[in-house]
Amino acid sequence: MEENPDIEELVRRYSTSTEEEKRYIENTVIEAYTPLVHKIANKYRNASRNGASDLQDRIQDGYEGLLQAVRSYNPDLEVKFLTYAFFCVRQSIFLGMRDINTAGKSKAYTYSKLQKYKKAKAELQNQLGRFPSVSEISRKTGWEINTVLSYEHQIQTIGDLNELFFFAS
Repeated sequence: MEENPDIEELVRRYSTSTEEEKRYIENTVIEAYTPLVHKIANKYRNASRNGASDLQDRIQDGYEGLLQAVRSYNPDLEVKFLTYAFFCVRQSIFLGMRDINTAGKSKAYTYSKLQKYKKAKAELQNQLGRFPSVSEISRKTGWEINTVLSYEHQIQTIGDLNELFFFAS
């Protein structure tokens, strides 16, 4: 993949951009560098020791790395953005594989658990007409209170997963 001077210029302006401009820059970079993410992700599919990883997990990790590259790129270091992005995407994929090997669970598993949590909370809110307590969510899901608190923290920390990750069709 060749360096794209238009993308390079957009990324250089990222830190001084408005929130709307930042969103545009992120989306433009993701669209332009989707082939890079897919190429790197394909190299590491099914590389986990427990076989739990899959291509979508690697791609998700790659997009996270690409967004991190956009947000943390420092043009003063005189490194081309493409070089920096490649490093960040690969590093993010490696870290994702390490997390899977450590936890023994794929991101798809975690995502489905977060979805179950969100669904249970929404159903309880509709039934009760108020925000449910942690213990009420715990009873509905059958999870321990610490598990419910963990998912609540994840939701508050990362926001809506559907808005975070951009997958090319």
